[in-house]
Amino acid sequence: MPRAALTWIEPGASATLIWHGAAASQPGGGRLYVVSGPMLEQPPASPYFILAAEEDGDFAARLYRGQVTLPELRAFLSRCRITRGALVDDQQYVATAEEVPVLAVLDDWRERPGPPALPYLDDIGAFMPASGPLYVTAEAHAAAQREPEQFSTAWVCDECGEAEDAAVFFWTAHRGPLVRVCFLIHNDVGVWTCRLHPFEFAKETA
Repeated sequence: MPRAALTWIEPGASATLIWHGAAASQPGGGRLYVVSGPMLEQPPASPYFILAAEEDGDFAARLYRGQVTLPELRAFLSRCRITRGALVDDQQYVATAEEVPVLAVLDDWRERPGPPALPYLDDIGAFMPASGPLYVTAEAHAAAQREPEQFSTAWVCDECGEAEDAAVFFWTAHRGPLVRVCFLIHNDVGVWTCRLHPFEFAKETA
């Protein structure tokens, strides 16, 4: 279990997924990863990154087509690492301080006390965390209430029409009377903001 990770990251954290190429150790500790994508206009607000090897890039295409199952998501995440670091040298590299396997962190946090419970707002088809509206279709919300554990497309932008432009994907699991969002991907034109155990919601609609 990645107990050391819990000293520098907490449930609810957001992390930007970075596809990377070669990696090397830095003098004095930490590692340096070559950024393969996405190209960001400015550094993200969060200091956390999920590092995914560029060889796994076909995962994105399959995700956008709705072809990724929960076991396949877990397999992908088992090959990724979550780190606290920074983009350096004109955002060509990620310099890391600490890093641990992301799936181990997600699994470790499943038994921790729950994150905030949020109501589903039927009128706008969204949850409302502090960061702003998080759109989830009524069908995706109902499926998460029904299935004990699942990974699915939660929302695709109506105006864009394509998941590769703007979409939300979530991994949910039942936990007593609640549904825990274990992992969430918010795609914005290829930039993935990932949220780790961000919130829960009621398993039964009032």
